[in-house]
Amino acid sequence: MSSIGRIVRKNHAAVFWCTRHYPKAKREAVYTLYALVKHFDDLSASSLPEKEKADILEAWKREINNIYDKKVPETDIGRRIYKNCMRFKFPRECLETVLSSFAMDCPRPLCRPSLAEFERYCRGVSEMPSYLILKIIAEFDEETTAALGRLIGRAVEVTNILKNVKEDISGGHVYIPDEYLLAAGIDENLPPYEILTHKNLYVARQKFAEMARRSYAEAYRLLDENNNRNSKPIVYMLNLYHAYFELMDHRGWEIISPKPELKFGDRCRLIFRALFGKRKS
Repeated sequence: MSSIGRIVRKNHAAVFWCTRHYPKAKREAVYTLYALVKHFDDLSASSLPEKEKADILEAWKREINNIYDKKVPETDIGRRIYKNCMRFKFPRECLETVLSSFAMDCPRPLCRPSLAEFERYCRGVSEMPSYLILKIIAEFDEETTAALGRLIGRAVEVTNILKNVKEDISGGHVYIPDEYLLAAGIDENLPPYEILTHKNLYVARQKFAEMARRSYAEAYRLLDENNNRNSKPIVYMLNLYHAYFELMDHRGWEIISPKPELKFGDRCRLIFRALFGKRKS
């Protein structure tokens, strides 16, 4: 097993097992993308000085140039992207979009973005990786691949933000768009720790949740219309986050702690349904 395979198995075992039946080239490409996104996630959440974070992001601009100009990449992940992903003909702008979106949250945390800014952020950190994974493993036409990547990526990202709202805001990352916070009566000058304890935070979360709800509904509709056995890992991911979303929706958006948890048996059932069906329910 490759080192990137171990990263995926350690951090998302179900995705690892859902991809075991794919040819090695596709598995390695998916694992490499996962490792790249996790690298940027870890960098954003790390306690490194801002200058060091900025230097790392600048180095990644050079690395993307190395990959596409057919120079030797400087990093292990860069070399793996060149080896494992370029055979699938990723356009340069795809990786540049991923990098530029993560740069919105690093070196300084993203805080109360406008709705347009959030959509740009979400485009690179979640929608583009979902699109690229579908491009590797599935056999949808380009229009369906792009639509599913956008819908699945958005549903997963919004759910993840709603799920991790306490720890994110505690770290200065306020991902909920400013329009929703203002509509809930949360003053634009409040520091993050006061947003976290504001009595109307649940109103903003509830409004934000509608974005995910619509994305789940449309994604499942497209999956129902386009039966494809090769999309199982991304379907599992969609089902997993939909399960988290439903747990939060049922218990009420005013509850932010503890984070929703799925039992082992529930996860196993989601894997089974992804392998032998299309949807969670």
